[in-house]
Amino acid sequence: MSSSEPAPSSTQDAAGNRPHAPTESSEGNAPKVPEPDRPPGLGTFAGVYRPTVLTILGLMIYVREGWVVGQAGLLGTLLIIVGMFIITGTSALSLSSITTNIHIGAGGVFSVISKSLGLETGGSIGIPLYLGQALSGALYIYGFTEGWLYLFPEHSPWLVAYSLFVVTFGIAAASSNIAFKVQGVVLIIILVSMGSIVLGVTQLGSGEPLHTPQLWGSFEDVSFWVLFAIFFPGATGIKVGASMSGALESPRKSIPRGTLAAVGTAFLVYVGMAVWYSVVADPETLRAERLIVIERAAVGELVLAGLLASTFTATISTMVAAPRVLQALAEQKITPKHTWLGALTESGEPRNATIATGVLVAGALLLGSLDNVAILITMFFLVIYVMINAVVAIEQSLGLLSFRPTFQIPRAVPIVGVAASTLALFVVNAVFALVALLIIVALYAYLVRRQLTTPWQTVRSGIFVSLANWASKHVARTLDEPNERAWKPDLLVPVTSRTELDGAFRFLRTLAEPKGSLRIIGVQCTEQTTPSSNGLARLEEVTRTFRNEELLATSSVIKAPTFLEGVEMSASVLRGTAFRPNILFGLAHRYDADAIQGFVDVADTHGLGTALLYEHPEAALSQERRVNVWVTDQSPEWSLGMRMPNLDLPLLLALQIRHDWNCTLRLVTICSESSEMPNARRFHERLIEDARLPADTESFVMQGDFFDKVEKAPEVDLNIFGIAREADPEAMQRLVEITGTSCLFVRDSGRESALA
Repeated sequence: MSSSEPAPSSTQDAAGNRPHAPTESSEGNAPKVPEPDRPPGLGTFAGVYRPTVLTILGLMIYVREGWVVGQAGLLGTLLIIVGMFIITGTSALSLSSITTNIHIGAGGVFSVISKSLGLETGGSIGIPLYLGQALSGALYIYGFTEGWLYLFPEHSPWLVAYSLFVVTFGIAAASSNIAFKVQGVVLIIILVSMGSIVLGVTQLGSGEPLHTPQLWGSFEDVSFWVLFAIFFPGATGIKVGASMSGALESPRKSIPRGTLAAVGTAFLVYVGMAVWYSVVADPETLRAERLIVIERAAVGELVLAGLLASTFTATISTMVAAPRVLQALAEQKITPKHTWLGALTESGEPRNATIATGVLVAGALLLGSLDNVAILITMFFLVIYVMINAVVAIEQSLGLLSFRPTFQIPRAVPIVGVAASTLALFVVNAVFALVALLIIVALYAYLVRRQLTTPWQTVRSGIFVSLANWASKHVARTLDEPNERAWKPDLLVPVTSRTELDGAFRFLRTLAEPKGSLRIIGVQCTEQTTPSSNGLARLEEVTRTFRNEELLATSSVIKAPTFLEGVEMSASVLRGTAFRPNILFGLAHRYDADAIQGFVDVADTHGLGTALLYEHPEAALSQERRVNVWVTDQSPEWSLGMRMPNLDLPLLLALQIRHDWNCTLRLVTICSESSEMPNARRFHERLIEDARLPADTESFVMQGDFFDKVEKAPEVDLNIFGIAREADPEAMQRLVEITGTSCLFVRDSGRESALA
């Protein structure tokens, strides 16, 4: 996304225009996202649930769960399963939440972490992510080999493994669509095999009696935590839904629903199979015969078909998915040979990354067994799950307006996820955990030194700002980075007397809570015949009251010839500070026409947004229950971009006001032509969806002359209008009189994004 600032028009209302003037083009440099017709995307079942459940179910159920029951007993196995799904379940919830807050790009989880914490953190985690996914290919090949050798025990394991590798690698290199096309067939095969397994219990009794489950095993061959590490890859695969974001019809609905449904299904199947294994054979048999599920099923051939089909397609899927993570890393210049690894074919295939992944998988097959690969995969994925939960915990704790996921989760979920994943990581293999963390820190330090350019907004600045003063140097170093996702209202409030501040106290608190800040500047005008020093003498008392409300507020008094010169001096000085303001706030009803225009000029010069409150002399802010945000007629082109000319700051301030008032928001547009009204309604719908506005946000569209229709708009307690580059104080006053309400006139700085 381009980081250039837009150049809003001077004649638009809430989209950059003067409220009374015709709409002019205001594209400037603001990037626009066209809304072309596109074929319907995948639904929740086909796009998320089916590929996720196929990734989770399969290999471990067939070839290792019986062995685990034989080692740990029924209760021990259930404890392992519960531990696995606490980690993957919390990670699934966290991943589902954060994917409904951002637009996921190439790389899946790498994209999620990078867009929250920057390329340096994303890259240091993305490399273990890629290694874990690539090694999964070797895991599935080993699983297929065990099933094949059950059918043909005379065949060489190495020949079978590398033959399958050659076949699946060739398919993945030739086409990335084959695995997806056969998923439906494989799901049917697995369901049929599960049916055969269940029916197998009913056939016992005549030849092989049912066994009393051993509740707690003897752990004769391996310890509890080694069993956990070997079995844990069976619960991974929750990232599939996130990686399918671009192909989904409604990602923000499908990813949480499909992922959580798949995790719940897998949990029930794993628990049910643990009980099944515990009653069909004694512990000694379960430990000795890894594929006893085939022998005890009603039709063993169906189970064998399920094992071979699931591992075959899972190998292809891994060969397809892992190279895309590697290509995404290379595209951001994180890996060595990034130009070669990041190259795509004319059809968009990461051919070079696929070759590199094939070499890695072929080498991993030399590890010798499924169990060795499984333990290694477990360690890599535990690191990933720590970071997924940590990202959500950080975003939740910052309380930034940009974190508005449509799928909300309690704060305890990511905290439990971080704790459980970290505990398992160190208990399974403390040496590996320490080495992995040291490698990640080293990778992070290396990527920081390379000074990578992050092409999207992150919350890094918000993290540093929320920390103590020791982080201020780091914040200053990142100020030039785009930080729309870390945006919060930091107001510069120039006043000439304490009474101005007293009158605006409640509204300023509304705009700044809970994470914003106030820089209050008392301007003592030396050219006035009556000095204002007495009016400013007790300014610090009001500021202290703000601080008692747990707001970050500071105040100071400066001397200047005129009020506007004082405003200019304040904005100029504060522009160079680490925690600089981003909105210039004033009380329009206290200023003359020159002061209002001067406010806009100063804000435009110093890259600040403008917010001018014109309070109605009688209604004031009324009941604080309803707010109108006026959206300009966008005809003939109704399109959304990551920066919308003079509509981002009005929306963000409306959300900020709603946070305190708990009020209802309404988007209002007056169209000059009745034929544009359907376009306006669709624009409102897309805006509510993409900006993640509250579900109860209303839409109101009218047709006619602007001022004739303004007074017919639904009654509210506050109207938010745009203000043009050349302000019109008479029009502002007229709008206050016509609406009978207080009005907030807002102008973007070009550094905000309501869609971030």
